[in-house]
Amino acid sequence: MVRAQPRPLACLVVGWLVVIVAGCGSTSVSPGNRDADLSGEGGADASSVLPDTGPDAALPPDASVAVDTEDDAGPPADALGAADGGPVAPDAGGVDLGQTPATVVVLPDTQYYSSSFPDIFAAQTRWIVAQKSARNIAAALHVGDLVDLNTDNAQWTVANSSMRALDGLVPYVLVPGNHDTDATRVGSIDNYFSPTTMPWIAGTMGAGQIENSYALVDIGPQKWLVLGLEFGPRDAVLIWADGVLKANWTLPAIIVTHAYLYADAHRYDYAVYGASQAYYPQFYNFTPKEGSNDGEQIWQKLIVANPNVRLVFCGHYGVARLTSLRADGSRVHQMLSDYQWADSLGGSGYLRLLEFDYGKKEIRVQTYSPYLDQFMSDDANQFTLSLDL
Repeated sequence: MVRAQPRPLACLVVGWLVVIVAGCGSTSVSPGNRDADLSGEGGADASSVLPDTGPDAALPPDASVAVDTEDDAGPPADALGAADGGPVAPDAGGVDLGQTPATVVVLPDTQYYSSSFPDIFAAQTRWIVAQKSARNIAAALHVGDLVDLNTDNAQWTVANSSMRALDGLVPYVLVPGNHDTDATRVGSIDNYFSPTTMPWIAGTMGAGQIENSYALVDIGPQKWLVLGLEFGPRDAVLIWADGVLKANWTLPAIIVTHAYLYADAHRYDYAVYGASQAYYPQFYNFTPKEGSNDGEQIWQKLIVANPNVRLVFCGHYGVARLTSLRADGSRVHQMLSDYQWADSLGGSGYLRLLEFDYGKKEIRVQTYSPYLDQFMSDDANQFTLSLDL
């Protein structure tokens, strides 16, 4: 998410018209970024006009865009595979479907908690530890912007204290957001989260650097690959990530990165939408000679060719979701959750709970604040997705 250098958030009216949902049920989308319409409800007929607000404006969570393109009648699990005859996507062979559902927690941007509300950040991870057994919590994933100011050691101390409460109890994967580094991609994150102190991390792109890492996590009876990528990942990062995914092609995979899906439920795509998608990764001019890939570029260069990628989680700006089909018929659920600008408390501690139910072949998503002890029950924040393995 961005505080400095705001740009006006232009009204988005494109040739492929979009319907906005403000917590009032699911709607179909005919996106212009080459996704199939999975809604089963026909094409959209309305244009989308986003609120003209900066990232720090108070925007209630149910005013964000949530698009549900889920279709329960999708392709059977045994039909999934690489279109070019490559390795077949993983299946659930050997998985005990009768086991208790497992939960994955997704922590949205915490930058304002680190800067101003440390008790809220602490309440989030303290709750995760307390609920580990009751909810069968398998992992916690942080979508980036751990801090508001990368050079402020006091903020990093807060982030470190809160996240380290999970050490030895719940494995976690975290990625840097635009606030966690500078334009040269140098920051303090490795001083506080060195992979050498995180034994559940199976590998990193750079020695001693957590910015691009992966872990092998048991989510209930199924082992998953969780791949964390830096903000606007460089070209070399996508090449590295492709190698990790192909080396672990038998495992279903989750990608975590900071900026991927935009608040209009389209992937960030500068080539198509330009500056009408506010705070697009290229806006920050990070390492231009090494590349800075937006959501659509990550989709085309990395996800399309790797059928084991099933989920993508991101933060940065807004609340939305999108389900996309590859050419081989396999689906990818992509979710954006960022509540930092929703209220005067920087988001009031809301986080995402994803319950993986292999028996019912579904993922039940809830949004909960341990700080307030409250759920968000609108369609943008509580929904069910298919679990195709």
